[in-house]
Amino acid sequence: MKRPFWILLTLILGFTSCNFMGPVDVNIERKNVEVNLNDIIGTWKMDKFSYEYLSEIKNDSILLTFKSNNKFEMNNSQNLFEREINNGISSGTWKIIEQYDTKKIKLNFNKPSITTDLEIYKLQNNYQLWYFLSDPDTGERIRFLK
Repeated sequence: MKRPFWILLTLILGFTSCNFMGPVDVNIERKNVEVNLNDIIGTWKMDKFSYEYLSEIKNDSILLTFKSNNKFEMNNSQNLFEREINNGISSGTWKIIEQYDTKKIKLNFNKPSITTDLEIYKLQNNYQLWYFLSDPDTGERIRFLK
């Protein structure tokens, strides 16, 4: 009786962990995404699901604006990538980089002087910006949609 239980448990864990069944939406392009500055310039809004992993504020309030002069500004989010929403304004410079067949946006913050990379994904004709708060398999992420 114990042996079939352990075999079944091993199979279930194998099928559900480490993206064994693939990403949540198999249509999301993650590698070799073609993107240019005009695709990124504009205002991006953090999706509602992302607020689950942040502080007590659960409303729709975080905006990230990319400007054509390679500057960015983000509201209510001075420590966003540290899992905290506050009233601070973040700003700095941005650029698109390529790393291991993936495209990313490198954010260089003015204060504090840190950098953060956002993964660029594409679903049909829409781009998405993802930041993983921990191991991607946990699903803990911040996503911005245009």
